Order: sequence, then structure tokens, then C-alpha cells
Amino acid sequence: MGGPEDGNNYLPWENPLDHSSIYYRGNNDIQNPIWTVHNGFTGQKVNRLFGSMRIGYQLAKDLNISYRVGFDNYSDYNFLSQNKGGTVGDDLIYRRGIHRTVTGINTIWDHTVLLDWAKRLSSSFRLNVDAGVNSNERQYSQSGERSTQQLVYGLFDHSNFIVHDNFDEGGGDLDFKSRTLSLGAFAQGTLAYNEYVYLTVGGRNSWTSNLEDENRALFYPSASLSFIPTSAIEVLKGSKVLNYLKIRGGYSTSANFGFPYRTRSILNINTNVFEDRVGTVINTNSISNRLPNPNLKPELIGEIEVGIEAKFWNNRIGLDLTVYRRLSEDQILDRDLDPSTGYTVQSINAGKVSNKGIELGLELIPVRTKDLRWTLNGNFTLNRSMVSHLPDDIKQIVVDGFSNEGLFAINGQPLGVIQASYTTKLDPKTNLPSTDPMNGLRIVGTNGDYVASSSIGIIGDPTPDFKLSGISTLEYKGISFRMQWDWTEGGDMLAYTPGTLIGRGLTKDTEFDRLQGIILPGVQADGTPNTIQISASRAYFNNYSGFFAMQDLITYDATVIRLREASLSYALPQSILKNTPIGGISLTLSGQNLWYNAPNFPKYVNFDPEVSSLGVSNVRGLEYLAGPTSKRFGASVRVTF
Repeated sequence: MGGPEDGNNYLPWENPLDHSSIYYRGNNDIQNPIWTVHNGFTGQKVNRLFGSMRIGYQLAKDLNISYRVGFDNYSDYNFLSQNKGGTVGDDLIYRRGIHRTVTGINTIWDHTVLLDWAKRLSSSFRLNVDAGVNSNERQYSQSGERSTQQLVYGLFDHSNFIVHDNFDEGGGDLDFKSRTLSLGAFAQGTLAYNEYVYLTVGGRNSWTSNLEDENRALFYPSASLSFIPTSAIEVLKGSKVLNYLKIRGGYSTSANFGFPYRTRSILNINTNVFEDRVGTVINTNSISNRLPNPNLKPELIGEIEVGIEAKFWNNRIGLDLTVYRRLSEDQILDRDLDPSTGYTVQSINAGKVSNKGIELGLELIPVRTKDLRWTLNGNFTLNRSMVSHLPDDIKQIVVDGFSNEGLFAINGQPLGVIQASYTTKLDPKTNLPSTDPMNGLRIVGTNGDYVASSSIGIIGDPTPDFKLSGISTLEYKGISFRMQWDWTEGGDMLAYTPGTLIGRGLTKDTEFDRLQGIILPGVQADGTPNTIQISASRAYFNNYSGFFAMQDLITYDATVIRLREASLSYALPQSILKNTPIGGISLTLSGQNLWYNAPNFPKYVNFDPEVSSLGVSNVRGLEYLAGPTSKRFGASVRVTF
């Protein structure tokens, strides 16, 4: 029987006869997490091959042509397995045992033909023109098999399971294929005047297979102007203080064509999903739950930016400042549909989102000698977004998460605000219920618990106040030591892991006299201070766990400071390699995510705000009992010829 005899102070967690899970609760309706650790497994193996080749030819004195081809192929094998014996209250599929394997193969071919023309028009003017065409083809093929009802405990092979299909319990099928092709024609011209004024104008027209004929082409232009006073103004030339100054401004556009197969219905092929009453397997097909949108258009992003670049004191100090404003029109987002329509989701063009922000880069070289160099690089970013328009028939769109809890796009609000249930509040000025879920005095019911709202509301904004990154690089002869520190200030996060641990009293944060009663901070419905005493167990489990529709209690300020990476490298001296065909050899030891501190989460939960419950995504702010982040260590050898 799994338990204390394993060298751990655990209660019994495994039945010695059939290896099934045992839990401390009387009804045994939750799978024991210790049993899960010993019986549930996941893994991944990735193989990747990529490369590129370029050839060029001079057509005339000022005209060159080149061709570049790039190839990138990776295969990604994943498995998820669990032995039979999970608890009665758990999903039947997992209780009987499961073995799921999925292999995805992604192949990218990229071809570019480029014409480059450079001409000095006069002693003051120089013109460079680039023009070309590009094609990019992406093919993705995924195949998988899910086997359930394990025969022999401990053996994970598809032949050791009774039922086999390709159904993904998360929705959809494990088998999937996609192919997209995009073509582009582009040109860019730069006119230079005396090498201190530069005017650049460009444009690109793209065609993509993702969308229907009438919407698959889009032209997006760009223009920029820059001026270098240190090359133009005589008094600044040769300055020992200001070595370089560049002032720039520009307008650019880009496009996003979204994912494939959003404009037409697709057929799902489900193998061995159903059986009739005599056990005959029925192969079935089904229409996707995604409603096609043949009118889907590409997303256009326009950006205006101004900035300066400067170097001071013999290039020991460098500064790069950018202020920008970005407008995204016809953003491609998914909206939920009523399942009674036969569909649950549809991709739409959902209005406008604006962003404005600042990016500041700083470089310092405190020490620079023949053998020793110390460089400090810093980067500060600040961004604010706003949803300025949604279609008239849509009040809000789920960006990520669920319709009753997640990140939303709402008119007049930052993109991705957190909406969920919350504790009802009382406005202290009016002594009336507050209409703002984030402000007011929490109302306590007659049972001593907080009163949960009957609807969802905005309880946070995951956008950080700012981000700061610093890199220190110390080089001595062939040895280099590098550290990167990151600081993310602010931004809210709805996190279930801290609430779950705190609510069950599993961390030292709840190490107090639990026999004493607790009076929750707040007021009663009439505005008088709460005086109702409840047990510590009730206070934490019913309230601070977030289990009972009061998600504002588990929404935290996600400020975090992190040692992102540290590495030590050594490059062999050229004197050792001078009689060999080898150009260089370097050895590197590195570590990532070595230390972090998130001061606004419960101290002993040791929670990392960078965990993700949303897969690969650009959004943050939601965490649903995700696995912890990990430290990573590596060693590499780099050889050049």
C-alpha cells in the first residue's frame, strides 16, 4: 500500500490489491494527488531541422539579384498516460486507464527573389531600391491515437488497451491537417542626402489562401524619415560628449490573416468513437463546431512612432527611445455562439483596438580595456491598450478563458480585462450597493461568509504597469559571464493555485491558531461593521479559496522580479586554431528561470505568475491549477568553420 513506508509522511494513497487510488475523504470522490504523481505521465520529444541558402548575381554595375530559400521542419511527439484505478468521482475514461499519443509535423518553405539597385545620383544624393517577391508555404499534419480501458496495470502500449479512437477529450479530433500559402510582392526605396537625412518609402501586397478570393489580398505601405544632427551640424561633429544622435519618425502597417479554415465548413473524421448495442464499431463524420465566416477580412495594423538614438562619451553610453501609437482594425477574434445553433464559435472581425506606449533602451560600458569589458543593457517598456469599437450587436468578446470567467474585449476597456464573479460591495459614501466590482466595502452575509455576486464583472486588468529588463555581460579575454534580470510591475492575475492551497490550509501562510474564530473584514448589508465570527476552516475554504464564485479574492497583483538567465562561456583562443579549418569553438553552460520573487502572492505558496493555463498565447492573467514553472540547465558547444 502506498503510504508512509515509501519514506514519505503520506496517508495511504494506493490500494495494494488493485493499485487504485485512495483518498482521505470518506466518499473517495477525488483522485489522490500522490497517486496521480505515481500513475500519471506526460512527455514530449521534438526533432527539428532548419537551414537556408542564398545565391546572388550581379546583373549590372548597380543592379544585383539574389535568391534565398529557407526550410524549417520539426516533428513534435507528445504522450499522456494514466494507469487504471483513478477514483470513482473522476472522469470514466481516466479511471479505466488512458494512453494518448500525438505526433505533429510542421514544414515551412520560404522563397524570396530580391532585386537590389543602388545608385549615387549626385555628390549629395544616393538612392537604394529593393524590390522582390516572396512565397511562404506551411504544411502541418497531426495524427494521434487515444486508447482507453487498460488491460494490464503499468503497461503503456496501445495494444494493452481495449478501445481505440482519435477523439480529443478537450474537443475535436487528434487528426488534423492544414496547408497555407502566402505570396507577396514588395518594394522599398531609400533616398539619402549627404548621409544625414534618410527618406524611406515602401509597400507590400500580400495574397493568402486563408481567406476567400475577395478578401485575400491586402496592400500595406510604410514611410519613415530620419535625421542625424551629429553628421549635419558642424559644431556637433567630433564632439567628445555627444558621439551620435539620430532623430526618426515613421508610419508603418502590417497585416494578420488569421488561422486557416475559418471561412468554410470542415469535416471531422472520427474513428472508432461509437459502438452500437452489439459492439459494432461505427466510423463517423461530423461537421465542425465552428461556424464559417466567408466574409472574414485580414486584420490591418497601423503604427506611428517617433524616436531618438544617441551615444555619449566615446560610445560608453547609448540611448534608444521610442514613443508609438498603434491601431489594429478588423481584429480577428472568436465569439461564442449559442449551442442550439449547431455551432459554438465563429471567427469575426471585431472592431478596433488601440495601443500606445514607450520603449526605452539603455547601454552602459563602465569598464572597457584591452582584455576586460563590462556591458550593461537595460530595456524599459510601457504599453496601454484600449478597445475603441466592437460590432453593434456584440457587447463583449471572450479573448481567452470561458464565457463566465476569463479575459474579455469590452468597449472602452483595456484589451483582455478579467471578468468573473466577485464579492458584492457597499459604497461607503452612499451606503448603497456598489456598481464597481473592484471598489467598496465587502458585504458579509448573515452566515458570516462574503456574499457572492449574481453576475460577472471586471475584477482586474492583466496589463503590467511596466516591464524592465537588465543584462550584465562581463568579458575577460575568452571568458564571458552573462546575467539577465527581469522586473514586471503590476498587472492582475486570477490564480486558482494559491487559493486552492490557502483554502485548504496547506501552506505556512495559514500557520496560526486555527481554533480561534475569524471575523471577515467587511460590513453587513446595512453598512455596520461585520461582527459575525466563523471558524478558520470556513473562512478560508468558503471565501479565500475562490471555490464559491468570489474570484476577486484570488486575484492578485502579479508583480515579479526574476533572474531570467545566467550563462558562462569560454571561447578557445585563435592561436590554438590557426592551423586548423575551424574558425572558432566556444563552450557555454547556462541556466534559465533560476530565481524569482512574486511579493504580492502568499509567501509560502511560491507561486510563479509566468505559469500559463492558456497554452501558447500573448495574453496573461488566468491560471487554472497549472503545473509549476521549472528551472532549466544546459550546455552547448558551438563550432564555426
